[in-house]
Amino acid sequence: MGSTFQRLFLPLLAAASLTLSAPAGLAQSPGKTRPMPAHGVEFKPLKDMSDVPANDRMKSLGVIAQLDMEKELLVKLQDDRGKETNERMSYAPSLKVARLDPPKAVTGDEDDPLAGLFDERGPESVQDIVQALFRGWGEIDLEAAGSEPFKGQKDMNIERYMLSLSASAGQYKLPTIVDVYVFHLEDFKLVMCWDYPDTKKYRKKWEAAVEKSMRSVKLMRKGAEVSTVGSVNSESSYEDLLAYHQNDVDQTPGWRLVETPSERYLIKTNVEKKDDADIKAVISRIEAARSLYEEDFPPATPITSVSVIRVCASRDEFGTYGQTGGGVAGYFNPGSEELVLFFDRGMSEDATLSVMAHEGFHQYCHFLFNRSEAHRWFDEGHGDYYGAFKQKGKRLVPNEDMKGGLARIPEIKEMFKAGTIKPLSEHIRYNHPQWQSQGPSNVSCYAQSFALVYYLREGAAGRVSRKYWDKEYAKILPAYIATLDQGYRAAYAAIVTEAEKDLAELEAGEEISATLEQAMRDRIAAPWDYLGRGEKQEIWDKAMEASWGQVDEAEFEERWLEFVDDVL
Repeated sequence: MGSTFQRLFLPLLAAASLTLSAPAGLAQSPGKTRPMPAHGVEFKPLKDMSDVPANDRMKSLGVIAQLDMEKELLVKLQDDRGKETNERMSYAPSLKVARLDPPKAVTGDEDDPLAGLFDERGPESVQDIVQALFRGWGEIDLEAAGSEPFKGQKDMNIERYMLSLSASAGQYKLPTIVDVYVFHLEDFKLVMCWDYPDTKKYRKKWEAAVEKSMRSVKLMRKGAEVSTVGSVNSESSYEDLLAYHQNDVDQTPGWRLVETPSERYLIKTNVEKKDDADIKAVISRIEAARSLYEEDFPPATPITSVSVIRVCASRDEFGTYGQTGGGVAGYFNPGSEELVLFFDRGMSEDATLSVMAHEGFHQYCHFLFNRSEAHRWFDEGHGDYYGAFKQKGKRLVPNEDMKGGLARIPEIKEMFKAGTIKPLSEHIRYNHPQWQSQGPSNVSCYAQSFALVYYLREGAAGRVSRKYWDKEYAKILPAYIATLDQGYRAAYAAIVTEAEKDLAELEAGEEISATLEQAMRDRIAAPWDYLGRGEKQEIWDKAMEASWGQVDEAEFEERWLEFVDDVL
């Protein structure tokens, strides 16, 4: 679990493994028509393809759809000389669909040093898209590969590029075809990027099946509704957000939008309606968790933002959507402000809901601290603390630990025995990379922060013996939170005040360039995007001094470690 992404894109084979699986059938024929109502285009993908929405990172490349074969192929790997070996890899061919619009014109005066600086430009060529999607597979040069004409629908100019690549699979290589079709439409280009095995067993049949699918690409019939909805943010009205997210799920067959009673959350999911008990469990748990977060950490001003939770129906679809590896069970993305998890029948309901409560706290803190960050010990420690809670009716009640592979107590007990618990003064002051890599295992950081937060929360609630607890410790968390919140609010107010002053002076003077004006308005609308690293560290330092600086850390650490040894 984690609250941020460490990578922008992963190679498309990131979720594949070297474990053997039963061979699946060869390439299928085209299936049902797949409309793209926001783009006025439709086509027939291959049968048995899982259709997953594009996340915000993929959208930044113009990706509007991503589809994976549900049944994996068993592909022979090659050695460094290009010869087939007896080693095999389970591999799901995929399709990424991207829209390439004409480059945006630079706004403002040509002589303006800020001109173009604030343009949100996407990819400027088909080469950009393909290279980014397959960046882990080496350099890609479409011009050198050359294009060949392709006959599809009438009056369509279509280019096709075929690249033979070798994806790394440990000490072996997976021979792969990247098959790119570019449809030149009136207002944009539609780029269809396929990948499938480049082996004798599969290549010809997959190539033929893909060609059939690509011949089905056409403009939607005249009169068909092309949906468009303006941009929104989490501060938009509930009605505008509802319309925006409804339009978003409408772009991917099988996905739907579910409202929650409190209107604090919107759920996007492809869990089938016959399994609505799972979605009802998600809603019940997150509503109870949100009430608990607000009770324990009351916001200085009401949080009006509507939080979005995406619930994928399977681990594979979760991995495809987030481009995550196999060890991730859920995450909160601060960029999109979306919490993403999966509800898989192979994963217990308790585990799914624990992950959601953990990541839900990250999402709540994102808005609690005005889209800013706390130290990892606080954020991740509380995530695990709330993840362990159990639901009774409409309330969540404390519980010692999460279950199964999410449990933290076994890890912290082993760390205590081995003497690998990091010194308290270091652990609570780590920046994010230091915290994540402190070891000795990849979950040690979570275990130590959980044990620390558990001690603080339970002690403040009167559930820790005086043998281990001092009443002064109950002031640590409230002082930390208040100082952090006040620091961020003051910093953002200063950024807004300065930007408003500059804007007023510019408007009162000579003609202002559109670029410079927009730069000032961006600062006013989103000051958190303009907080310097040094300013953030200063706020963190003040929060630590106001909280931990008021207790004897050495004595605290001694008592806490005794508690870990004797009680946990």
